[in-house]
Amino acid sequence: MKKILLALVILCASAPAFAQGRLVSVLREQILTPGQQVDSVVREFGIDVSGKEINRVFDFLRKHGKSVHCVAISYRTVDPKGREVIASGLVSYPTRGRIRGVVEMLPYTREKSMCGSKRLYATEIVVSVLGHVILVPDNIGYGTTEHLPIAYQMTDNSALVAAHLREAAQEYFQREQQRELPKKTYIFGYSLGAPNALALAYLYASRKDLQLVAVCLGSGSYDPSLVLNHTLINGNINYLIYPGFARSLNAWLDAGLQPEKLFKGKVLEDYERVSSGLLSPKLMTATYGTDVRNYLHPEFFKGKENDDIRRMRSALAGLAIPGVAKRPLPASVQVVIRHSAQDDIVPVACSDQLYEQLRAPFHPVRYIRDSKGTHYEVGSRSFIDLFLLLL
Repeated sequence: MKKILLALVILCASAPAFAQGRLVSVLREQILTPGQQVDSVVREFGIDVSGKEINRVFDFLRKHGKSVHCVAISYRTVDPKGREVIASGLVSYPTRGRIRGVVEMLPYTREKSMCGSKRLYATEIVVSVLGHVILVPDNIGYGTTEHLPIAYQMTDNSALVAAHLREAAQEYFQREQQRELPKKTYIFGYSLGAPNALALAYLYASRKDLQLVAVCLGSGSYDPSLVLNHTLINGNINYLIYPGFARSLNAWLDAGLQPEKLFKGKVLEDYERVSSGLLSPKLMTATYGTDVRNYLHPEFFKGKENDDIRRMRSALAGLAIPGVAKRPLPASVQVVIRHSAQDDIVPVACSDQLYEQLRAPFHPVRYIRDSKGTHYEVGSRSFIDLFLLLL
C-alpha cells in the first residue's frame, strides 16, 4: 500500500500543471453601471462628446446598457519562450439578462499600473453594456506577470495567452455560474492590440467549438518595420516605444541589442526607466518629446547602420503578421479595418498593406481609411465600429 501511495505522489508531482485546469483564482471583482463605463471611456480617450453621432451612441448606452460584473482572474498559460506562467486577465459580463456572445479584446499598450486586472476595469469592457461577455487578457509583462518584460508584438504568444484566458473564463462560468460561454465570438484590437487580435482570429479559424463572427481592427501596427521606416522618414512619433521594443526583443528573442548602439542622450541615460513599461505614453512624450533625432542613435539616419540597428530591423521585420494569403480566415468572418492617413504613431501604410493581403479573392474586407484623425482619435471610432457590429 505504501508503495502504491508513493507512486501516486510521484505521478502527481510529475504531472503538467495544466492538468489542474486553466483557472487558478479569482483575484477581485466589482459591479459597474453603464454610466460609469461610458464616462471612463470618455475620460481615457479624451473624447469630444459634442458631436451628434457619438452623443447618440453614448446616450443610448447610458439609458439602455446593462450593469456588468467585472472579475479579475489568474490562470495558467505560457510566455513567449514557452515557459509556464500564471497570467491574469479581466472577465466582464452582464449582471442580468441573456448573454448575447463573447467579445475577446486584445488590449492596446498602456503602462503596467493601468492593466485590467489591477484596475478591475479596462476601457475595452465598455461594450459589455450591450449584453456580451468581454475577455481582456493582461498580456505577458502585466498583472501577475508584471515582473517580466512586456512582450511587445509577440502576436502568436499574445493570441495563445488570450485563448487560454477564454478557457479559464469557461471554467469560471462553469463553476460560478453553472453555464457555458456562448459560442458566438467577436475579436477586437486597436493599435498594438490589433495584430494580436488578428493572430487570435487565425488561431480560432479552424475551431469547431466556437463561431467566429467578426474581427474589428483599428490603427494596427501589423508590420513594425514599416513603423520604424516611417518614423525615420518623418522624424517624429508621438510615442516613445522603441526602448520598450528593444527590451522586449532582448528578453524574448535574445536579440542581444545594446542600448548605447540604439539610443543617445536622456533616453539612453534613462533607458531602464523608459523601457520598463512603468511610465505612461503621455508622460514619456511630455518628458522626452517626439523628435526621434533627439534620442535615436545617429547611425539610424546615416547610410551605414551599426550591427545592433540591423539586428533590431531584422527582428522587427520578423514580427510582421502575414495576411490571409498565408493563414486563411473563413469567408463567413466579417473583417473591419480602420486607420487614418494622419496617424501620428502608426503609419496608414500598415493597414494599406494588410488590406491588400486580406481582401478578395481571399476574403471580403471593409476598410475605412479616414482622411483625418490622430492615432487616439481613430481609437474611439474603432470602438464605434465594434458597437455597430454588436448591435
